[in-house]
Parts: sequence; C-alpha cells; structure tokens
Amino acid sequence: MQVKQISICLHAQEKLEHIVEKQKNLLKPLEKFFEIDWNLRIVRHPKPYDSYSELVNDSIISSKYEHIVMLNARVIPNYREIIDIISMLETGYAAVCKYSVAYMGVTKELFRKIGWWDERYIGGGYEDDDFYMRLRLADLAVYDSHEAIYDYTWKQYHGVEGGDKCSLSEPHFFKKWKFTEKKIFKMLKEEDYKKYEFLIGDNNTQISSKWLPWEKSNIGTGYGINKNKEGIPSNSNVLELHGFPRSYRFQKVSYADKIVGENKEIINCEDTE
Repeated sequence: MQVKQISICLHAQEKLEHIVEKQKNLLKPLEKFFEIDWNLRIVRHPKPYDSYSELVNDSIISSKYEHIVMLNARVIPNYREIIDIISMLETGYAAVCKYSVAYMGVTKELFRKIGWWDERYIGGGYEDDDFYMRLRLADLAVYDSHEAIYDYTWKQYHGVEGGDKCSLSEPHFFKKWKFTEKKIFKMLKEEDYKKYEFLIGDNNTQISSKWLPWEKSNIGTGYGINKNKEGIPSNSNVLELHGFPRSYRFQKVSYADKIVGENKEIINCEDTE
C-alpha cells in the first residue's frame, strides 16, 4: 500500500467511552501500518447531531488525512478490515463499505467531486440511499457489504427524540428523487454548505484518476446472511434486521442468496433555481 496516513472516525457519542476504548484497542495493530489520526466524535461533538449527514460531513472536515474510515458505535471492527478498505480505495473504488455506511472508507477527494452529504435529511434515514444513488449518477464504483460484525443488541441515539425517524426524511427523499418503472430522476441539486468550504483546496487527481466506473461495483456481499454472527440476537429474523440493501432501488443485488431489485437508469434533472 502507498497510503501511510489515515484518519479513523469513531462515531460513538457521550456516555459511550467504553465503546471508544474497545474499538481503539481492536484497531491498535493498525499503528504498525499507518500513522493514525484518531478523530473521536465523543471529543469533537459528544452531543447528538441534527442529522447523520451532518455527522458524516463533520467527520470529513475535521479529519487530518485524505483517507478516512468511519465507524458506527455498534461496529465491532477487525484491523484487517481497515487494511482491506484502504487497499480497495487504492485500487479505484470511490467508497468501500464493510457494513454499509456504518463502516465506510472514503477520501476527501470524493466529497470534492460529488459534494457533501445532504443535511436536509433529519435524524437518520434515507441519507445513505441518497449517497449510493449519487455515486451511481457520478458513475463511480462502490464496494458495499455486510461482512463486518455489527451489534444489534443496542442502538445509539442520533438526535431525533425516540431514535431514528426515517419518516421525517422521507418527504425530502421523494421530492429529490422521482421514480418511474424504469428510471429515476434527480430533481434537486445538492446544497452548497459554506461552513465546509475550506476542505476544497486542490483536487487530488492521483486519487480521482484511478476511480473505477460504476459497473465495476461489488454490491450485496453478506446482505441478509449474517444470521449466526456475533451481535445479532438469536431470536431475530435476519431479514427484518437488515432490511433491503440501499441500492435495491436502482440496482439488482445479491440479498439472502437471492437477486433483488432491478436495474434502473438515473437521470440528472436537478432544479437549478
């Protein structure tokens, strides 16, 4: 690997110091391979954000290095997974996810190219669907899986009373994306968040010139088949826990040993007003 410096963003918030220490200890062997910037949300912003999108954007803007890995508090990581993430980013994936966006590796260059996560989504819900469709629209390859261990026995509070409230974000999602039987239309442009402008700088063409096209994406590994993994209650229905993969809205993917979804064309018709 050519990358020698990485930022690791741990998303655990206040009162979860034990989670932060557990994740850091599991990832400590990485210090043999990389110079690490530990970007801890519990230090930077321990209180809830207004949206998961704001959490992601703040993680990117506050990270020291170009290559960034972000972990939800419920991820139980293995350091080899992060070595794999960085390796795949080097080979041309624009985003690499070991448990969807809960365990994701990206570069700042991706945000320079396609913009920030949409903070008009409230709490937690639909912002990840939005991110994947924007990658498809930009013709950028993503590696997306459920390979890692994810603890479903508890849930972190994300800023909306009562937990994640997808219903609050749903109206914006369906205003921004219009669906027909065979096509999806992007109707709204991305917001230009002035508070994040200082990230922009020079484009890193050494990264973006290596990006693979969307057709090289690998989507659906491990979706719906992690029934016996640590962190999933024994009496739970794995299909209910995982839902459908984020890409099912526009792409055929492997899910629980079946092919779900359908391939749809995405067209940019965003409002320029």
